[in-house]
Formats: sequence, C-alpha cells, structure tokens
Amino acid sequence: MSDGTTARADTSAINASDPSRQELEESIDQLAAYRDRLVKDVIGMGQRLKLPQKQVEFTLAQHPELQKIEAILAQLEAQKSEQI
Repeated sequence: MSDGTTARADTSAINASDPSRQELEESIDQLAAYRDRLVKDVIGMGQRLKLPQKQVEFTLAQHPELQKIEAILAQLEAQKSEQI
C-alpha cells in the first residue's frame, strides 16, 4: 500500500525540469481561461446582487485568487520569454 510519497517525489522531479515551450503555452492558456471564468463569475454575482460597478471592480482588484493567478501568469510568461 502506497502512502503517496513516491507520487509526490515523482511530481517534484517533473516540476524541477524545464518545461517545454508548448507546456508553458498550454499552462498559460488554461490558467488564463480559469482567470476569465473567475472574473465572469464575480461580475455575474455582482450583477445579481445589484452591486455598483465600482464595488465589483474593487472586488476584482482585491480578489486574492485573482492576484495569485496574475502573479503565476506573469512568471510563466517570463519563463516563456527566457526560452526564446
């Protein structure tokens, strides 16, 4: 019976290697799509709650998950540009 440590070790070995340009682009596309869905959901919820547009914009700007996604996207874009 496995306790999962082997799987974690294998994953970190994969993460330690340099991803291909295609892998970076796929990750960027998937993360951007997730960000767009999250933004759409927040805007939709704001509209259903009849919040002022400025409040929705503030919520989007302060949303911790969106901030994290933007930081990761910037890191992936930088990593992609280093490969050229």
